[in-house]
Amino acid sequence: MMTDMSIKADALYCEQFPLSNMYDADWVIKNEMGPDVLWLTEFLTQVMLLKPGMRVLDLGCGKGASSVFLAREFGVRVYAADLWEGPDDKWCEAVSYGVEHLVTPI
Repeated sequence: MMTDMSIKADALYCEQFPLSNMYDADWVIKNEMGPDVLWLTEFLTQVMLLKPGMRVLDLGCGKGASSVFLAREFGVRVYAADLWEGPDDKWCEAVSYGVEHLVTPI
């Protein structure tokens, strides 16, 4: 019998996005504001050269999941801005994944 958690994890699994697959399904769902933001971000990073220490403006970052992903997976310094979500939410997400030294919510 499948649990709610395994159903969520299965629904969020995509072979094309191995980095995104490592994130907690509940966290991803809690931070969604439309299409899977981690899949979209990982898709974009497949054609971008990101190196640790680079500065990235994550404009339209929603609750900050994409900012956390970029900081955690690539070591870039992210400036996270969104029209609808305030900086406090983004800060909490950065702290929860230990990347608060790389994410600056604005």
